[in-house]
Amino acid sequence: MRVERDIAGIALFFTAGTASGAIAGHCGLYSQDSGYTVASAAITILAFLIAYCMSPDTGHAAYRKAAILLMFFSAGLLCHMGSSLHGEAPLSSTSAGYGYIMTAISRQADAFKGFIDTLPYPDKEGPAMIKALITGDKSDITKEVNDAFRDSGASHILALSGMHLGVIYAIMLKAFAIFGNSVRARKARSASIMLISTYYTLLTGAAASLVRALFFILLNEGAKMAGRQTRPMEVFFIALTLQLAIAPENIGSAGFQMSYLAMAGIYLLYPEMKRWFPGKDTDTGQDMTDKRSKGRRTPGNPMKRLWDAAALTISCQLFTAPAAWMHFGTFPEYFIITNLLCVPLSTFVMLTAAAVILLSYAGLRPDILIEANAASIRLMTDILTTISSLS
Repeated sequence: MRVERDIAGIALFFTAGTASGAIAGHCGLYSQDSGYTVASAAITILAFLIAYCMSPDTGHAAYRKAAILLMFFSAGLLCHMGSSLHGEAPLSSTSAGYGYIMTAISRQADAFKGFIDTLPYPDKEGPAMIKALITGDKSDITKEVNDAFRDSGASHILALSGMHLGVIYAIMLKAFAIFGNSVRARKARSASIMLISTYYTLLTGAAASLVRALFFILLNEGAKMAGRQTRPMEVFFIALTLQLAIAPENIGSAGFQMSYLAMAGIYLLYPEMKRWFPGKDTDTGQDMTDKRSKGRRTPGNPMKRLWDAAALTISCQLFTAPAAWMHFGTFPEYFIITNLLCVPLSTFVMLTAAAVILLSYAGLRPDILIEANAASIRLMTDILTTISSLS
């Protein structure tokens, strides 16, 4: 627990430093010339703090801890300042090899989208929705459908996010389970999942929310390969620090902010809300509000499952509401209904779409799956259109 608190402190101060740099840059408090002066002063202070923390005679532990936290705040400030002053280097200019890889991946992404367009769906809405849900390309989504997703509070379903990579991650876990559970098989499974997840993230444009999910997968699977246990909030704060250190400009991204806020709601509020359900588990007879029942499955109680789904939606929405209001000036009134109906439906759409793509690529024509997938897409858009008309 102490290690988790230390990681949280480092991550929060680093994030605060990055945010301070973003605010200062937005307010015009430093330019190309003044930035170098501020950076020089910050580096001098940072060097002093490092020397202070490394010294064996630093006095009281509280002062030492404060110096460490201030050091990470300064590091975050410098990261964002450096990114703002020098700008983002084009991918091709950073490394010839990296630029070649990204160009090759971009071509593969275009070929994959073209293959989806050739699938024998009864209308254009099917391939357009599949491309949006799996590749993040919304160019073929009509304005009416896009507005229905936005007004009903389902934009996170249409925009490629951690939820989509989470579905793909679950598919990979099931698919690789056939190789057994030996130590070698588990390590091979983790390595394969990490590589495929990284490739998929690059293939779809590496949006901030998708990169967040990728870091979560890399940290969890890397820990499994090393034989170590991970705590959710440790992974959360390490991923936050790493992502901001690599791309500090993400601090102002709506997708980045809402992705981490949603995960904070899931980790901090959702477990507590699950325990608010009254009564007893029909299988175990245990009081639902008992802390010992935390996280237990309740297959015999459909109302408990419904409450869990609602609690998940509410916890995410409460944490993301401030960022949504700040960026978009709106708050979806019917978000509970939208998410209860359409999140499971969108997951089904993605699963059946993945099966259609794989079978079609293998030379088969899965007409039944195509019909089921097209019907579920129409149902989802009809539901969202109806909900958006209530607003």
